[in-house]
Amino acid sequence: MSNQKNNDLLGQNCFLSNPNTVAIKKKKIDINLNISVDLANQNRIAASSTAHIQLNKVETDMSVAQLAYLCRIFHDLGYITNHNQTEVLKVAAHNFITSNTQEISFKSLKAKYYNIDQSTRDSLKKRLLEMLDYIDQKET
Repeated sequence: MSNQKNNDLLGQNCFLSNPNTVAIKKKKIDINLNISVDLANQNRIAASSTAHIQLNKVETDMSVAQLAYLCRIFHDLGYITNHNQTEVLKVAAHNFITSNTQEISFKSLKAKYYNIDQSTRDSLKKRLLEMLDYIDQKET
């Protein structure tokens, strides 16, 4: 990518992480830059950087417990085929928000994944039945 194109992209609210990569426009970007200088040898400078782009999250009106139980059902029935359940829960915690919380705690989601109370079972069952009714209505 040419320098002119790089400058044009930067002017359009893009982040250029290296000359060959452009990240998503108009998202929150946190950049950490670390520079160390060896005072004994001033020609020796080390630099590193990390960037974190905050993407939009999936919003749901389900509770954290309902989301955890839905993940559990998908795993138990083989719809989600990841063998590592922790990975799935981390992805769900990182990428979903509920009407009650903007940040889902991994620990909370994991606890609710393994300890499902009856009210969560009943409320999710009601939602799944609503989905089936919706599908039946769309078929006719």
